[in-house]
Amino acid sequence: MLILIFLILVGAGFTFLSMQNTQLVSLNFLNYSFSNLPINYVIIGSILLGVILAFFISFINSISTAMKIRGQHQQLKQEKKSVAELTKKVHQLELENVGLKIDTDKFSL
Repeated sequence: MLILIFLILVGAGFTFLSMQNTQLVSLNFLNYSFSNLPINYVIIGSILLGVILAFFISFINSISTAMKIRGQHQQLKQEKKSVAELTKKVHQLELENVGLKIDTDKFSL
């Protein structure tokens, strides 16, 4: 519902902008020339172009962030595997230590 209200307000703003700016302008881009365009089309087109560029930049940033997170997830997986192997090795060494203590206790009696 909040989005609908926001869209209505944005639409009302564009309508007000269009009603206030009715002059005709010429737009030159590279070798192309567009003449007799209402200035409100130029303004709204500029806003839409800005929104589209912002979307693409945000999309590229999202992909970059996802790739970083995936790399960190893989690294975390490797670290967990390493911790598990080290824990297993510590356990084996503890068992070996207990075995050596038992052997030394037999010889000391």
